[in-house]
This record gives sequence, C-alpha cells and structure tokens, in this order.
Amino acid sequence: MVTSHACHGQVDGPAEKEIAAQLNRASVEILKSDMGDLTGDGFLEYAAAVDTDIILDGQKERMVVIFLWNEDRWLLWTSSSSSVLGSEEGGVLGDPFQDLGIQDQKLWIAHSGGSNWRWSMEDAYRREGEDLVLSEHRSSWGSFCEVLERWVIDLTEAFATCDIERAECPEGFGDNSHLDSIPMTETWTIPKGLRITIEHRNDSIVRFVSPIHGFETTL
Repeated sequence: MVTSHACHGQVDGPAEKEIAAQLNRASVEILKSDMGDLTGDGFLEYAAAVDTDIILDGQKERMVVIFLWNEDRWLLWTSSSSSVLGSEEGGVLGDPFQDLGIQDQKLWIAHSGGSNWRWSMEDAYRREGEDLVLSEHRSSWGSFCEVLERWVIDLTEAFATCDIERAECPEGFGDNSHLDSIPMTETWTIPKGLRITIEHRNDSIVRFVSPIHGFETTL
C-alpha cells in the first residue's frame, strides 16, 4: 500500500499526536495507513487503523480513522471502532487485522484468523453523501481437507455469490481424492438499498440465504 502522496499542495498524512488530539485520546499507534481519493474531488483523504491508549475488555481500543484535507490541515472526517477487530479476536493465529488501503475510491479493510478452521474477510466502503457506507464484502472460511466456502456480497450492485468446494489437504494429511467433487456455485440478487455505515458496521445482523441451495451467511 502507498502511504505517502502529494496532491494540490497536500502533504503527508497527520502525525500520531495530531490524530490522538482530534480523537480526544492521550496517544495512538498507527498500525496501517494509506492515502487516496475517496470522495472523487481530486484531493487525497488519509485513512488509518490505530490502537489508542484506552483499554477495553483487556485490549487496546482499536479504531479506523479517516481525515479530509482542509486548505492547510487535516481534519477528522469520521472514526469507527466497529469496522476493525481487536488484537485478541483472531484466535490462535493472533491479531486478525491484516490490511487497510484506498483503491478505486473505496476504503478496504481486511482481517483473517482461526486455527485449523480458518477465516478471512474484507470490507469495502464508498462515499455516499456525507457517510462512508459498506459497498462490498468478501469472506471465506474452511479447514484443510474439508469444506471451503467463499462469499461475495455486493451491496451496490445488489447481488451475492457463494462458492463451496473441498479444501486441499496439506502434504501427508490426505490423498486429495475428495477434490474430484464438483464445486457448487450460486449467484442471486439481494434487496437494494441496504445501508450500513462504517460507524455502525456491527450494529445489526443482516442474513442472506440463497434461493436454490440454501447457502447462508450474515453481515
């Protein structure tokens, strides 16, 4: 990910002290940052995942912050603790946070975790009015030698796709004969107008069930 740009006289992103001050925190630690045009106005926005000095449920408060460039300084546009997982939420693989970046006027946030049964997910947010709203969700979960399930949920285009197949066995753990099974795939339309802002990513649970095979997941 690119972490330093200049555009229309803009400078590098805000320092940790400036981020902390605008969040009303004593200090922050930047885990990952990127700059890109989220709003389509030709100016760059700054996004970062940060840990703060606040301890919640035995771990540091973690937030995603987005700053807008305003003439000669960075101003906090929005912040969210529900769009990023904490350091203890990844299972035996450790911290689940993987990446954050701005691409194609979308903010992407990626996580993964688990043990023998592993999972990954990636959310993309786009600007809608004064908000950043969830545009696309990609996820997968499965275990070696067992089921591997992949999902794409596109809230902008209003469709969902689920692929289910058998996962490959590591060397010495199976003969992979199960890979001859035919993968199952289904794509279907979903209701339009579903709106989930980055600040309220986990405030409610939305359930998706495919009409033919009954594949099921939630956002």
